[in-house]
Amino acid sequence: MRRFALAAAVLTAGVAWAHVPVGQVFPAVQFPDGKTPTIDGSIAEWDIIPSPYWITHEQLTETVIGVGTAFDATDMALRAIVGWNNTANKMYMLEDRFDNAIWVTTGWEPLEWEFDADHSGGMFNVWPDVTDQTQKDRLHGAQAQDYGWNQGGPGLNAWHKAQWHYSPPWGQFAKTQTCDEGGEGFFHAEYMWTGWNDLDWNGPSTSVIHDLNENDIVGMNITIIDDDNPTEGGYEGYWVLSGATDSYYQGDLLSDFLLSPIDPDINWGAQVTAVEDQSWGRIKSTFAE
Repeated sequence: MRRFALAAAVLTAGVAWAHVPVGQVFPAVQFPDGKTPTIDGSIAEWDIIPSPYWITHEQLTETVIGVGTAFDATDMALRAIVGWNNTANKMYMLEDRFDNAIWVTTGWEPLEWEFDADHSGGMFNVWPDVTDQTQKDRLHGAQAQDYGWNQGGPGLNAWHKAQWHYSPPWGQFAKTQTCDEGGEGFFHAEYMWTGWNDLDWNGPSTSVIHDLNENDIVGMNITIIDDDNPTEGGYEGYWVLSGATDSYYQGDLLSDFLLSPIDPDINWGAQVTAVEDQSWGRIKSTFAE
């Protein structure tokens, strides 16, 4: 069975390249040519991808206020899927979030992720010992990049001076949500981005794009913040896939993701490309499967 082959590949990769959590590698599904998601905020195209490729709230650890792994899915729940395509040389991600009080667009509840395409590790942000601002600007985000939702701004954002690479053709973002800010509902987002061996904030002509290849391991972390009442101190957690708070600037603390081969068990011919009418019960049930 393909699932067994995937598990064996992940186990082998984990032994050779483990970051954190130690000994675990998460699969990034490979989209065949012609089946990459349209970045429009609709999640229907992702429904064909089975649960072994999902990242859920059950795999996250709260690292700031001491909640640990005691995630309350009635407060916030997450299904994320990381994908890639060889021909486009791009990464993709789905964010399918339930929240009892959505404050993503105007508050401070972003999903953030860090990406180290060449798996080189090391510091890629902060640089407290560098005093020269020109040098600091060049170092920030050069060998790995930190992305997130910028409330009140353009949407997708990068936490360093290089801001051009989250826009087409290098990056793209789209979102939808089922309720107004502060209400209970779903926040859906799709992301596309480029991997870089060396990202120079001055532009693509002085930057080096990473060549994504099947069975390679890349470094990546996913963090989601819950803040149910941003005006009155409703902060409820900093939930991290790697389990390390400092993964927002330290590449050695990212998790390992396998750029999986095309999965023959996925019926790509059945992929839906239009928004489906999905009941609350059906969507919520995905968080318990």
